Amino acid sequence: MKRRLQFWIGCAAVSSLWFSGCGGGDDDKRLNVYIWTNYITQELLDRFTAQTGIRVKFDVYDSNEAVLEKLASGASDYDIVVPTDYMVRILIKQGLLVPLDHGRLTNLGNITAKFRNPPFDPDNAHSVPYLWGTTGFAYNKTKVGAALDSWAAVFDERWKGRILMLDDMRECFGAALRVLGRSANSTNATELAAARDLLIKQKPLVKTYNSSDFAGILRSGDVWIAHGYNGELAKACDEDKNLAYVIPKEGCTVWMDNLCIPKSARHVEAAHTFINYMLEGKNIAAVVNATSYACANDAARLFIKPALLADPARYPDEATVKRCDFLDDLGESLQLRDRYWTEVKAK
Repeated sequence: MKRRLQFWIGCAAVSSLWFSGCGGGDDDKRLNVYIWTNYITQELLDRFTAQTGIRVKFDVYDSNEAVLEKLASGASDYDIVVPTDYMVRILIKQGLLVPLDHGRLTNLGNITAKFRNPPFDPDNAHSVPYLWGTTGFAYNKTKVGAALDSWAAVFDERWKGRILMLDDMRECFGAALRVLGRSANSTNATELAAARDLLIKQKPLVKTYNSSDFAGILRSGDVWIAHGYNGELAKACDEDKNLAYVIPKEGCTVWMDNLCIPKSARHVEAAHTFINYMLEGKNIAAVVNATSYACANDAARLFIKPALLADPARYPDEATVKRCDFLDDLGESLQLRDRYWTEVKAK
């Protein structure tokens, strides 16, 4: 989902340009990609172009809702999008994705067994896994002075002005619902109202809502507790041993970002070539090594840095993962959350 700092391919202006050195070629040798920031490397894309002759243009986003808005508008010109699990379900329901041609995806067998046939896309009909992770929080052990293991920490008045929350309605409601002992996917109006009230009560404690530089703000010392995605926070913990990442005891969101082809794609063959390329173990491993997020690809393990594979912040054990949940499509109840989130942010 997720997860997302500066992009290695350069500044944002690069996203409107074709990569230099890609050469000419006809329109079928182009690929327009819409992807999370901090989610791929220029070196890898250069290798893809050298191997296939397909030139890559990209734009970046920092929320799943941006993908939905772009594709639903009918004005997008993307061949690859990388939505998170629950958004894949929504895009399928709205007819905004095309079924994948598995015959063109010779590397499908590399997908880790437990991530095949996901509940949000049976038989991987419209998507294949890219990266996955969890949404928890990290904290500064020296500043806090205690071991934290619960979502209660981000609602604790002791840390007033030192808490960062993601600027993400689903994840903030998820944290509030879990600390109340409810499901992050609750559609119960009474439970959602209680979560809204808790988030309103929490707001004076929150220094900032930020989904793009949460790890950097934590490293700077401006906050002591930062809600965020595990890859960025785990990298921060590598760089500063005073920091620790937590999957709270109440559980948290486990998410998977996926490669999909929009219905509006004009370069479907090139899109399949790209997806198959990213299913190669050494290629997706390069992304893992650069981003610190985990992948669902068995063939990649030979190429991933051993320290990443051994880190429970990146690759939690099965018992920990069982405490976590994918975010569901909430249907009509999403409108109620949207209204409540507007109330929270307006306070």
